[in-house]
Amino acid sequence: MGRTVVRAARPQEQAETDALVGAAFSAEPPRRRTPDGPGTAEPIARVAVDEDTGRVLATAVARPTGQWWGGRRVPAAALAGVAVDLTARGRGVGRALVADTFAAAREAGASLVALIPSTHAFYRGAGCGVAGRRSVYAIGTHDLRALPRDRSLTHREATAQDAPRVAELVAAHGARTNGVLDHDERTGSAVPYVAERDGAVVGWCALGRRPVRPGHGGNYAVVVHDLVGADPAAELGLWRDLAADEPSAREVHALVRPGGLLEQHLPRQTEVVEDATWMLGLLDVPAALAARGYPHGLTGRVVLDVTGHGVLTLDVTDGRGTVTPGGTPSVRVGPADLASLYAGHLDPLTARHAGLLHGDDHAVGLLRTLLAGPPAVLDRPF
Repeated sequence: MGRTVVRAARPQEQAETDALVGAAFSAEPPRRRTPDGPGTAEPIARVAVDEDTGRVLATAVARPTGQWWGGRRVPAAALAGVAVDLTARGRGVGRALVADTFAAAREAGASLVALIPSTHAFYRGAGCGVAGRRSVYAIGTHDLRALPRDRSLTHREATAQDAPRVAELVAAHGARTNGVLDHDERTGSAVPYVAERDGAVVGWCALGRRPVRPGHGGNYAVVVHDLVGADPAAELGLWRDLAADEPSAREVHALVRPGGLLEQHLPRQTEVVEDATWMLGLLDVPAALAARGYPHGLTGRVVLDVTGHGVLTLDVTDGRGTVTPGGTPSVRVGPADLASLYAGHLDPLTARHAGLLHGDDHAVGLLRTLLAGPPAVLDRPF
């Protein structure tokens, strides 16, 4: 086998990259190829190839997007489809490919990268930390019938013309939560719908189906890939109307955001059917810290010594941060753990107790306050 070269993917390599992804994620349903709308950023597709034969050994795609943190949108990339041929594993091909893809995403303007990992250790080595959990619950359709119904809603399949309004709904949802990505018209095998009230779009959901679990009845389970409402009545109304699939579907499989509207109103959640973590990486540490939102009414300074990135001074005033190089460090931390702190998943006091962070009480307490917020949830896969 010859030298491995990492470069941008070429159109004629599509069949090879699709085959690699299919082999790595054979349990995944095939994704529909949806044309990108106007203004949609071009995906960053990278490959590792054998220089002698030209054979594709590994592939990765990063999609430019935005992600909401502390009420502000931070330029980001969503990493997906990382696959390495069996014959190339254990040789550092995957590490080189991911490093190259991260560099390309940073060059394209992304400060963060979000991903759903196949293995934590691999991506932690690339500077990513656990950012939150993705718990999918099996909700009985009979339980959804207990939710208030918004009889003013009508439903139809979404069209390209709905994208700007849906993007507004997703952005408003992101501004009051953490971890939400920009709206993406590509919904894979899911079918997108909008809910209207008096002719105005007030809700959005993307739905799929999967086989029923043994012993749970029905013909299929409804899978909620994404669901957003403009107001509580619209959001709960969308959830309530999923009960219309009963008795063909007796379960709805969906992410339930901790502390969210659905959790507050559900009479019960039957059980978790999927429980995984997602990870975050700070591709550009100063830019990521400066772009994030912070609690309003708070003024503070933390000087961070970030392994491999030098010393950075973060000054926060009334919800916004500025970052300058240098200073006398008050906190020392590695990039993967800083990403977990950034997401609010890792508590600074817990990190110090575990030896992942070093700092005095004042600096650690201030960092805890600065990064406080709702649990970060990556609402949909990509």
